[in-house]
Amino acid sequence: MSLPGALILTLTGGFLFGLFAGAGLTAVAATLGATAIFLAARSAFGARLEAKLKGRGGFMARLRRGAETNQISVLLIMRLVPAVPFFLANLAPAFLGVRLRTYMWTTFVGILPGTAVYTWVGAGLGEVFDRGEAPDLGIIFTWPILGPLAGLSLLAALPMVLRALRPQTAAALEDAPQPAPQHETETKA
Repeated sequence: MSLPGALILTLTGGFLFGLFAGAGLTAVAATLGATAIFLAARSAFGARLEAKLKGRGGFMARLRRGAETNQISVLLIMRLVPAVPFFLANLAPAFLGVRLRTYMWTTFVGILPGTAVYTWVGAGLGEVFDRGEAPDLGIIFTWPILGPLAGLSLLAALPMVLRALRPQTAAALEDAPQPAPQHETETKA
């Protein structure tokens, strides 16, 4: 769900339950909470807001166009890219005609890498406290943590890039000069 302090809850899950149980429980709970918001937004405002947004430009129009042709990639990127606020990733699909099943599995898969990273940090807090040290949560925003998440985001974008390049590649091949047809000649010795 779009709770303030979700990062603290994820770290606490790791601290209390360890990496695997903490990440699993957090991902399931976050997916269920996100699904509740998705369903509430779609049922309360969905049709009315969707009709209103259809005629407008801007971010939602670009997102709509992307979702029409690359729905799974767009949903995964919205979850994988740390720059997209969780509340926006919960609400936007409700107004884009995304199917519930697709929304749920892409939410779960998309939040799993970030959840695992934050849960792992939380699981390591116990060791830090056992040594009597103060935790440094700034490590979350370093390249070794954000780099793999950026790589996953690029990987999720790959199908969209390939789909966008496909028409250009096909047009370039059609415009390329074609070799002259070769005729087979029979030679008799």
